[in-house]
Amino acid sequence: MKDTSVYQEELPVLDAIVKAAPKDMAGLHSIAFVCVQHMLFTTIPLLGSLVRLGISPSNIHITGKSYSSSPLVIEHLIRSGYHYYPNKPQQNLGEFADCFKRDMASMWQAVYDDLKLKNISLIVILDDGGMCLTNVPAFISEKYDLVGIEQTTSGLTNPLMQELSFPVIEVASSAAKQILESPLIAEAVIKKLDNLLPTQRILTCGVVGMGLIGEAIGRKLISLNHKVITYDLDACKTKRLEKACPTKTLEEVFRNADYVFGCSGEDITKDFTLDLLNKEKTFISCSSQDKEFRTLLKLFNQHHCDYRNVLDNLDCTLNSQSVHIIRGGFPANLDNSGESVSAIDIQLTRGLLLGGALQAIVMGSRPSSSNLPTWRYMLNPSLQNFVVSHWILHSPSAASSSARSHLWKDLTWIAENSKGFYAQDPFLEQAFHTMDKTRKTTRVA
Repeated sequence: MKDTSVYQEELPVLDAIVKAAPKDMAGLHSIAFVCVQHMLFTTIPLLGSLVRLGISPSNIHITGKSYSSSPLVIEHLIRSGYHYYPNKPQQNLGEFADCFKRDMASMWQAVYDDLKLKNISLIVILDDGGMCLTNVPAFISEKYDLVGIEQTTSGLTNPLMQELSFPVIEVASSAAKQILESPLIAEAVIKKLDNLLPTQRILTCGVVGMGLIGEAIGRKLISLNHKVITYDLDACKTKRLEKACPTKTLEEVFRNADYVFGCSGEDITKDFTLDLLNKEKTFISCSSQDKEFRTLLKLFNQHHCDYRNVLDNLDCTLNSQSVHIIRGGFPANLDNSGESVSAIDIQLTRGLLLGGALQAIVMGSRPSSSNLPTWRYMLNPSLQNFVVSHWILHSPSAASSSARSHLWKDLTWIAENSKGFYAQDPFLEQAFHTMDKTRKTTRVA
């Protein structure tokens, strides 16, 4: 069993944020957090930092995702006084989204039952995937001020996000997360697959979805001497990766690849037909939920392929060929172990989330908060600058990444490479400054 003292320790980046945070923030006792987070070891210091800032554990409500939750983390959170909500069991392959939506409805009802007994004026929603934000019931949104935080691109692109009646801070589109996190995730996926990728032969690997993660995965596979073929709806993206072979259709990927890496955030098998299975193939998800191969998973159901748990490595014979889907089509780097990316590296992301939480607290605690525009807000560049600066000091990965660039000292450059409305905030910016900074006035819509 893992030594729990390891993951209860404060991470240096989070510790620096807590120490730098404004000390005169009022009304923290009337703020509640509702969180969807992967139940990883670093979730503990993230929530612990909120408590150190002044949020009561009894006002923090959290649920995880069945495919990533560590029992040790859950046990610790419950013991520490947080409200934890378990996921209901998923019975069939490819049905995570439907099950999780039911989890959201149950959690929000329980949150309401708890908060109506308290003097809560503001709810901050810390989300991973957009499901919590887009399923806020009317009996919550009509009674409380809300500020959301979204940390995934798939969450931000959910069409229902456009209908929200409250502001959302875009951690996912921050320059720091977009540029610096992807190589860390790619490395985590490859490490988890070390015992699955054959070492004695060269593989043909198809990478579908050439965003930040897909490009990083492709680059890593090429470094391992595998042949890489790439596909993206935006053909220009497939040409960015040197030594890869761009393809014009998904059909080419499915016919030629031994291993297919899904990095699109969509169901890439929605037009899949069994005649594409001309040899043994392995499918590996590098995005979120079980969406990359949802149609293929349903084919597994239709052909009564045996499995005991939807999180198993799945094996089935289709069209006389062996077909394997790693981890039931869920992300390969999340395996309920409590770890994915090392804590010292992923504290970058945890720091950005804590920064987003602080920004939400400041926004929502002001007298005019009930009239906040329902804009999508940029994660404050000063916060990003602060997090990256401290991450560089403590993370070995930062030494070999673009974090070392002088551009991270330039708040204008950070703003120009982030998305969302840039609402400059002297209260935050005075607290989160570094010794080397470039303060230029800019406003990015």
